[in-house]
Amino acid sequence: MRVPLDWLREFVPLPPEPALIERLTFGGLEVAAVERTGPDLSGLRVGHVLERTPHPKADRLSLCRVELGEGEPVEVVCGAPNVAAGQKVALAPPGSRLPDGTKLKRAKIRGVVSNGMICSARELGLGDDSEGILVLDPDAPVGAPLSTVVSAGETILEVALTPNRGDCASLLGVAREVRAFFGGQVSVPPVEATESGPPAREAVQVVLEDSAGCPYYVARLVRGVRVAASPEWIQRRLARIGVRTINNVVDVTNLVLHELGQPLHAFDWAALRGEAVHVRRARAGEKLVTLDGETRALGPDDLMIADAERAIALAGVMGGAETEVGNETRDVLLESAWFDPMRVRRTARRLGLATEASYRFERGVDRDGVRRAADRAARLIGEIAGGQVAPGAVEARGAAPERAAELRLDPARVNGLLGTELSSDAIVERLARISVEARAGAGGVLHCAIPSWRNDLVLAEDLIEEVARIHGYERIPTTLPTGRLEPAARPVAWRLGERVRDVLCGLGLMECRTFPFASEADLDRLGLAPEDPRREPVPIRNPLVEEESRLRPTLVPALLQLVRRNRSRQVERVRLFELARVFQARPAGELPDEPLHVAAVLTGAGERRLWEPAEAVPIFFQMKGIATRLVRELGGEPGFAPGSPEPFLHPRAAVRLQAGGREVGVVGELHPEAADRFEVDVPCALLVLDLGALARRPRLEPRYRELSRQPHVRRDLAVLLPRARPAAEVLEAVRRAAGGDLVSAQIFDRYEGQGVPRDRVSLAFRLVFERPDRALTDAEVAGSIDRVVAVLAERFDGELR
Repeated sequence: MRVPLDWLREFVPLPPEPALIERLTFGGLEVAAVERTGPDLSGLRVGHVLERTPHPKADRLSLCRVELGEGEPVEVVCGAPNVAAGQKVALAPPGSRLPDGTKLKRAKIRGVVSNGMICSARELGLGDDSEGILVLDPDAPVGAPLSTVVSAGETILEVALTPNRGDCASLLGVAREVRAFFGGQVSVPPVEATESGPPAREAVQVVLEDSAGCPYYVARLVRGVRVAASPEWIQRRLARIGVRTINNVVDVTNLVLHELGQPLHAFDWAALRGEAVHVRRARAGEKLVTLDGETRALGPDDLMIADAERAIALAGVMGGAETEVGNETRDVLLESAWFDPMRVRRTARRLGLATEASYRFERGVDRDGVRRAADRAARLIGEIAGGQVAPGAVEARGAAPERAAELRLDPARVNGLLGTELSSDAIVERLARISVEARAGAGGVLHCAIPSWRNDLVLAEDLIEEVARIHGYERIPTTLPTGRLEPAARPVAWRLGERVRDVLCGLGLMECRTFPFASEADLDRLGLAPEDPRREPVPIRNPLVEEESRLRPTLVPALLQLVRRNRSRQVERVRLFELARVFQARPAGELPDEPLHVAAVLTGAGERRLWEPAEAVPIFFQMKGIATRLVRELGGEPGFAPGSPEPFLHPRAAVRLQAGGREVGVVGELHPEAADRFEVDVPCALLVLDLGALARRPRLEPRYRELSRQPHVRRDLAVLLPRARPAAEVLEAVRRAAGGDLVSAQIFDRYEGQGVPRDRVSLAFRLVFERPDRALTDAEVAGSIDRVVAVLAERFDGELR
């Protein structure tokens, strides 16, 4: 935004240019460029004449000792008759250039060296007076650049506004900022118009059909205007801010826009059909020829200004060509309104129209300035276009959008966020500079009334930012943050997950990641029962793929899909796992549970490799071994119970995985029917483990014992047991019965067939005994064996072979 300082000075007293530019920039209104229309005087300095004496060899010349604010005073030869001691003068030192391009250097004049030149107004390009030097204001700072104390042409600041400061998109808005930083009184241009003729309300009506898009509309009527070129002062001002002149009526609307920040539009009243102005949404298929000559197709969300028959303007963006003010216009209808910022922005972006009006409406204009701008424009048109301003304005109001008229601000929070020690009175004083009236309430909390033009102040933090701006960011002390450093605690689920990855990757499995979606077809392929909770997965409102419109309740379908895909690409052995959350629905209105699961899949070998045994370990026992290793590495002791609740596992090759007395998962071989549904053509084993349930079970702490230097004793027992007895249950009973000297117990053989009854099975146990302090005697070992045999016979109907 371009801000001519001479124009701005009519609104508020201005400090010296350097201070103004620096303070505006530090206060958030960055001065991106400075343009000067007069001569460049930046290389010249303000000098102070300390002494004037006659030249020893010339009657009309003087020798002047001039102070420049630093270093020793310099001697300058001057021929002006009005030079005198004590004056502040414009000095061109050696090396500087005058506005006409002359470069100065030290010169000897009548035998005396002159260190520069004391300049006249003509030599500075500021006038025709060359009879004497230019005498400056006595308060001019010595040594300052001359351009800071002498007005040479007009200075124009290019101010880069941030998107939230639409209130500063006018001279009035910038003047308010200058007042906030430097004090003074802001003056608003006169707005009262000389009115005559019939009242405007007798000729004009305003109908708000879309009050949400336009809650406030003001219309003023000016009759009998003479449309012509604008006066020279208006043309000059518009040229300074980069706006081309059109005619006196349109130029006034542009002038007021830049003065007060309120966009206006002028209609040729005779071109309107009917006496009413309607503010409404665009109709289906409606079009408008805008002022740029383009035909615009309108949408249902576009806000329109219309007469009785057709649209005549895009509200807040651009007027229509059919009602444009031209040379034949005699009566002008002025529009000033508050339009919904979001509606204006959508329309402007959709149509690719970025105008001065849309720029301001998108950021929000001053609600209380709508009538003021209409009155100001009506006054100027009446003055320069010879029109008669109809008495009164036609106003239409709808329901105003909600806006915080008052905010509460805690002074302690201000100082806590800024690192300052401002008193409550100091905070009130700084807020008063931006016209925020603050009064103390209960507990010292400030109740702050927000001015109508500050649409960006909606939170208490916005007020804290204003306090920092006005106080000065550079005055806020720099402090290092303090706090107690504590080691970060990693979540249990994260630690478990990392450990699971390490173990399974070490066992030769590869981690995969799949999308967390599932389809009804996948749940059907698993064969889940209708009452299974997983049959009611969590729905997705906007799924990426319509077929996968649920969050997955299990990881199994995705792994089996990967098995099918890898097999179709001739991958013989698939060894995959996935660690991810599944989603379990809860009652309506509650978020779903998201337990952390790990699922793994192994497929059987297609062809035997060279180093493999002729009879490979069954795929089920491979997965069972992986499950055993995984649970032990996670600090538990695995247990297995026959059978599985999962319908997609083979009933004779599936077990429930237990740890610490809790059921934490399942291990099993894929059921042939499920394999057919998923198109898996090789034996396939699955592991599903609930890591959350595993984390909740009591953790087994590792125990360490000294390695024994004594020999161990090994005994093997073969026992006939009922076929239905789980081997794990029998093994646990053997460990308990053997006593404290037992260091190892395992099953190393299982036999059924000739010599063994059909309802019995032979299990062979290998027991190892050892003590750390001495060798065991045969009697001690025999006692332990007798206890084991007794327990097997009593509890399990066991019989030694």
